[in-house]
Amino acid sequence: MDEALRQREVIEMGASYSLRWVPAVTLLLLLGPVFAGLLGTVLPAFGYLPALGGLAFGFEAWRAFFAAPGVAESIRLSLVTGLAVTALSFAVVILFVAGWHGTASFAWVQRFLSPLLSVPHVTVAFGLAFLLAPSGWIFRLTSPWLTGYDRPPDLIIVQDPDGLALIAGLMVKEIPFLFLMTLAAIGQVDAARVRTMARTLGYGTIVAWLKAVFPLVYRQIRLPIFAVLAFAASVVDVSVVLAPSTPPPLAVQLVRWFNDPDLALRFVASAGALVQLGLVVSAILAWWLGERIVAWLGRKWVHAGTRGRHDMPLRIAAAAALTASFLAAFLGLASMALWSVAGRWRFPDPLPGRLSLEAWTANADRLINATLNTATIGIAAALVGLVLTIGCLENEARFGRRAA
Repeated sequence: MDEALRQREVIEMGASYSLRWVPAVTLLLLLGPVFAGLLGTVLPAFGYLPALGGLAFGFEAWRAFFAAPGVAESIRLSLVTGLAVTALSFAVVILFVAGWHGTASFAWVQRFLSPLLSVPHVTVAFGLAFLLAPSGWIFRLTSPWLTGYDRPPDLIIVQDPDGLALIAGLMVKEIPFLFLMTLAAIGQVDAARVRTMARTLGYGTIVAWLKAVFPLVYRQIRLPIFAVLAFAASVVDVSVVLAPSTPPPLAVQLVRWFNDPDLALRFVASAGALVQLGLVVSAILAWWLGERIVAWLGRKWVHAGTRGRHDMPLRIAAAAALTASFLAAFLGLASMALWSVAGRWRFPDPLPGRLSLEAWTANADRLINATLNTATIGIAAALVGLVLTIGCLENEARFGRRAA
């Protein structure tokens, strides 16, 4: 009996000793690639990359970057896209939550979060492209009886020069994410009680939530908002599908330079990567400045005592915007699925003239290999992340520190 207890103590001591190293290993795996990648970007940006003949520091890469055609437009497009996607998605989510929190409609919307969040960004982008294109499903369903078109119109909708399709595509994915983050924050601030107290003072539904609950919730979702802003300003896969290509957003242009057969462009791409980093930091600083301005205006608004009782039009508008976002995602996926089995499909027929699996069978081998590679990488990354996370939490719990 004593021997068994001693063996158990030895095992527990060994496990505890091993757990002590889990946070350090986790930090190393998180920060190591970041620092290595940053070093591997900064040095070539200033001309030092011996493997490609760069043996002296200089600013040639920076001069080449800023002299590249359309680079100013690429920077502007990335910055405007990031700020617009974040601001619009945030506004839709907050107004919907403020107007409908605690209602049956609010509970109904929550059911669709999981399927939307599980769909990859690029999948939604392709779905929207099939839905919104001049020969897409929307024009097919509304032609010619509503639009009068008997052939696809000569319109630039997808990959438009202003990036509106890109903004719409990113919003479709970021609205569910911010909605989920807001739901998590609501559960931590006792939002229902606070809102009810504000309502008893005569405030309308939206105004009561914005004045009493929103300041508490925003503290919890500030970091997710920054994550959305950084992602939207630097996304590549969605931009390739929906963004303009002449010139493209900065992140897409950097990938082109990096993959160019002319290896000298690697130096230019490295300089551009640092500009991309500065662009994201600038966007976050702009948002931070906007927070200060909105907070100042909000205090004046609170002191004014506006009750805002007649808010039904705004509640309906918020619900319509959120519903349109969800419908666009689901209809885009349905349109893409239909196109994958479409045979002959003339415009403006709403449905294909015949169905065919030719697209699937012709690409079966490549699809299987790509799917296996994607699943292997995804499962492996998820398992490693799960093990490290549990190890960190267990380490904190065993040594008497509250898990954070």
